[in-house]
Amino acid sequence: MAIVLTSCGVIEPSFKERVLKLFNKPMAALKLLYITTALDGEKGSKSWVDAEYKSILALGIPEENIYEYKIGNGEIDLNAFDVIYVIGGNTFYLMDKIFKTSFDKQLKEAIKAGVLYIGSSAGSIILGTTLQPAEIFGDEPVTDKPDYRGLGIIDGAIIPHMNQKTDAYNAWLDTWNGKTYILYDGDGIIIDNI
Repeated sequence: MAIVLTSCGVIEPSFKERVLKLFNKPMAALKLLYITTALDGEKGSKSWVDAEYKSILALGIPEENIYEYKIGNGEIDLNAFDVIYVIGGNTFYLMDKIFKTSFDKQLKEAIKAGVLYIGSSAGSIILGTTLQPAEIFGDEPVTDKPDYRGLGIIDGAIIPHMNQKTDAYNAWLDTWNGKTYILYDGDGIIIDNI
């Protein structure tokens, strides 16, 4: 089983080649669950969504094999898919939906069963132990008492958009004592044997 962490999708050619090697059947036969829940909490521009969706199609997965899903909108069998792709948006909104619906348990079981998880920005951050990096990049908590817990599937903080780092990010990193996974736009990290 593997997890793919990205800032904005699988774009960089050599990284894309590595991701394509993770599949044991033709791309045209893959079924992908496209989770867009975090977009509903996003207040900024969403102009990047079309380009990221095109990067999924560029992997070779037919559009008719891509199923969009919003967490909390009905039951779904995650094991019916080869890939779970969680797009960015508001990280806190996404985690709030995950915890309120107990989707975390279903997601962890699917990953353990071998469904490939691809996270993009917020979809990557949630797998770590803390959501604090999301706040540094402008995501607003959805409650007065923010819950900074991530899913803890990956031990450490996952930092997307490193090429856009700020002084606030550097200050936070100086106080962080755990592991850090750095992601640059266009590239990513593959983590095997979770």
